[in-house]
Amino acid sequence: MSPRTDDAWDRAPVALLRLDGDGTILDANRVLLDWVGRPAQGLRLSDLLSVGGRIYWETHLAPLLHMQGRVDEVAVELRGPDGRLPVLMSAVVHTGADGGRRVDVALSRATERSRYERELLAARTAADRSADQLRALQATTAALSQGVGTEGVARALVDVAVTHLGAATASVWLAADDGTLVRRASSGARAAEGTGVPDEPWTGAPHPRDDRDDGWAETAETVQVHAGGVVVVALGTPDAPRGTLVLSPRGDPFDVGVLTAVGQQAGLALERAERFDQKASVAHELQHALLTTHLPVDDRFSVTTEYRPGVQALEVGGDWYDAFLVDDDVLAVAVGDVVGRGLHAATAMGQLRSAVRAVAGPGVGPAELLTRLDRFVVQADVGFMATLAYAEIDLTTGVVRYACAGHLPPLRLTAGGAHEFLWDGRSTPLGVGTGRAEASAALDPGDLLVLYTDGLVERRDRSLREGLEALASAGAALLESSVAVLVTGLLERAPADLDDVCVLVATWSPTRP
Repeated sequence: MSPRTDDAWDRAPVALLRLDGDGTILDANRVLLDWVGRPAQGLRLSDLLSVGGRIYWETHLAPLLHMQGRVDEVAVELRGPDGRLPVLMSAVVHTGADGGRRVDVALSRATERSRYERELLAARTAADRSADQLRALQATTAALSQGVGTEGVARALVDVAVTHLGAATASVWLAADDGTLVRRASSGARAAEGTGVPDEPWTGAPHPRDDRDDGWAETAETVQVHAGGVVVVALGTPDAPRGTLVLSPRGDPFDVGVLTAVGQQAGLALERAERFDQKASVAHELQHALLTTHLPVDDRFSVTTEYRPGVQALEVGGDWYDAFLVDDDVLAVAVGDVVGRGLHAATAMGQLRSAVRAVAGPGVGPAELLTRLDRFVVQADVGFMATLAYAEIDLTTGVVRYACAGHLPPLRLTAGGAHEFLWDGRSTPLGVGTGRAEASAALDPGDLLVLYTDGLVERRDRSLREGLEALASAGAALLESSVAVLVTGLLERAPADLDDVCVLVATWSPTRP
């Protein structure tokens, strides 16, 4: 910046000034004087800046000029007669004719740029908020889509509320048959006393209430916000919700727009879940009707059975069990598994179970029974590749004759706590191959014979051998309890996400002479 020789200095489109080495203004053009509204010569540049600008000049810009000799387009604010004026500062250090250090400074208005930056920041904030909302809604949609039945949807909803919606606690209340709301799921730490989160059912859906009455204020058609931050969200349409989601905040206030969308999504998910529950109930009733049989009653033995449908299944499965007397002194027990699901599998299961009873008889034996079943499968074209474990227990001696057509081996649990898998007497599934084998084993009084389907031992994260070992360990540990407890214990250890589980436990207790 050369010394002024004409009025070009004052006619420049930017404010120009020259500083000495310590930042004192030696000269300034008319533009700067108009901006600050007072004489500037003799003042320090920092005197013209806002408090923040002064601090920034002294701690950053002046040292930077000393080290690098220039700065470019640094945003600062001048103190003018009408308030703060945002400018962009560029400065360069040079040596004067007298050898002294000089700083030439140019300041250009940044009003439009500041407005643009504010708008850009606001747009970015809005974009970040929209992204957060989208992530929350995507997480909610994914969680609700994985929930099975009303219980599954309720659990998914409270979990996603704590993990993605910013809730410290969450609970879902669904309408019972009598119109009351009953808590079906909860998540997070217990809310502090006085938060307003209800612990008992209440009648009817939540309705907007005046803040003057009891502290509830309506903030949206679907969402009600308590003065302390607790929120009640109607699940479904506000005029006829299927339930409510009650949330207590963890930190920042809830996004009402997100909660409104969550309430609508959850309402649709609950509607689908209710239809699922209805279909599942019908399917399970059908399965129960197909499996229900009058098990024989005799002091010399007891038979306990249990069936658990696959959690994900809407249709009936192909697992089945049966127990009947072949003659007065021989008890037959069977557990089978038909390939597939649905009405076809259920029909095949019913036919096979009836066929087992039809072909069994005194003197037939397990191997011959499987041979006759093979002919039935081929002729009737039903139950192809089905598996079956069939055993006949002589109630006078405790001798067990058994055969397994592609099925997992029966498990013998002794009264002393030992266990043995009966691996002999194996052959291919029904309708495949020729030649059926059988084997025999001996039961002592009080021993248990366990027949089961693969859903009890098979899972993706372990081998079949590990599954069988787990079954044997669970059976031995529960041997001292009742047979019903044993069966329940085995089912509790079964994977919740796999196939149907069918278990039959037979106990031999010979009559004392």
